[in-house]
Amino acid sequence: MVWRDITTSQLLDELMLDNLYFLATGGGVTFGGGEPLLHSEFIDEFCHIKPAEWNVNIETSLNVSRSHLERVLPHVSQFFIDIKDTNPTIYKQYTGRDNSLVLSNLRWLMSHDGMTQKVTVRLPHIPNHNTQEDVDRSRALLQELNVKQFDEFQYIIPKK
Repeated sequence: MVWRDITTSQLLDELMLDNLYFLATGGGVTFGGGEPLLHSEFIDEFCHIKPAEWNVNIETSLNVSRSHLERVLPHVSQFFIDIKDTNPTIYKQYTGRDNSLVLSNLRWLMSHDGMTQKVTVRLPHIPNHNTQEDVDRSRALLQELNVKQFDEFQYIIPKK
């Protein structure tokens, strides 16, 4: 893979090739990869120049300062949030980080109108880290936060 730096205008120029497809299908752009919210200024700038009809999706862990989330919130059509697990011990064991910021950001996000339709939480079963019971507990806690859409799946850890 070759990495390159591009401007928002260059990204728009490349994506305009798919404009008719986006308009016909209700499609748009998904920002993912590492943690796209760390590039919230770029996303915000891009959203100000893209066609208004394009959807913008974000795949995020929400483990960023709230200012990043606040910057993109007005532009996002759908959030796909990778929670890993709501249990702080399991989360830290798998990611090496604390999940209190993740859950705080999710609470804040869900306090806004319309988020029940705009948020899908990914709840993986991670071999050797959580069980189906852990996933079920996470789901129950997230439902208390008014999360309605879930993507439960099994992580496949490649054999070395």
